[in-house]
Amino acid sequence: MGLCFRWFSKLFGGQNTEEKSLEKILGFKPNNIEFYKLALIHRSASFISPTGELLNNERLEFLGDAVLGLTLAEYLYLGYPFKTEGDLTKLRARYVNGKNLEYFSKEIGLDRLIVTKANIHKSVHISGDAVEALIGAIYLDRGMEYARNFILNRYVKTCDQLQNEPDADYNYKGEIIEWCQHHKLEFRFHTVQNSFPKNSRPFFSTILYIDNSPAGCGFGASKKIAEQAASREALYACRY
Repeated sequence: MGLCFRWFSKLFGGQNTEEKSLEKILGFKPNNIEFYKLALIHRSASFISPTGELLNNERLEFLGDAVLGLTLAEYLYLGYPFKTEGDLTKLRARYVNGKNLEYFSKEIGLDRLIVTKANIHKSVHISGDAVEALIGAIYLDRGMEYARNFILNRYVKTCDQLQNEPDADYNYKGEIIEWCQHHKLEFRFHTVQNSFPKNSRPFFSTILYIDNSPAGCGFGASKKIAEQAASREALYACRY
């Protein structure tokens, strides 16, 4: 692994500049800079090391996603003692959506350091995934406390700037569609208007299928509300 990382570091010409940029983003000096360099390699720029390892940031993204989810769960649980489980779920989903991750990446300048062969401007997931990979790198390099502090003191505060819209306006359907497209999964909404006595208000029920498996269900006074509710349930289930 050491040989692999020493070879990998040759990709970064002007190593001092890269390290200084990372230190400014992190707010501290890394113990092992190689974790952070790996966090910047999008899968489109993957390469094979001399030892046969496929190098990109996907494994760090997986780890960082879990650390981010746990930290936010604890933060919301302690910060909102009277919120129901459903309310806490909605709050957490708002913090981890692609829009917030992309915004944070640009806000701290992480997007400018990402190594990718894809068009970063056409996908929020490239810069957003790098944020989660960065969190994974912090966890491996410095432990949970540093990762937690970075999330709460940097990520959460930045995301709060985008939390002004009413929760009802949040587009859960758009978020789950984006998630499915990113993971190349088929999806479909099956919505039914329930039968009620004449002159009663209509009532809709929706089941969202992802790869032909039920992923979420929702109900509401309109098709839109029912689909939003099903999308919200599916989004939570898919990410956590």
